Amino acid sequence: MSKLSAKEKMLNALKQTSGYNTFSVKSAQKRFGIKNVAARIEELRKEGNCIYTNSRQVNGKKVNYYRLGTPTKSLVQAAVRGGFSFTA
Repeated sequence: MSKLSAKEKMLNALKQTSGYNTFSVKSAQKRFGIKNVAARIEELRKEGNCIYTNSRQVNGKKVNYYRLGTPTKSLVQAAVRGGFSFTA
């Protein structure tokens, strides 16, 4: 059995159907042992995963949370215009 990369662990966490399927940058750093969470999220997006970033104020600081979602019609149209092709 092969060991999962941090990126694969992140995607598996986002795909969960029960429990918490979102995480913040800080929690991802602790949970998956990586420093640059945004870079891994960007890689997952480039692989075709629709990952949304939601921001909230927590104790006066902006905190970003990531979640997996279904691309909107306008997002799909923009991707096609940009030269991307995929099946949704």
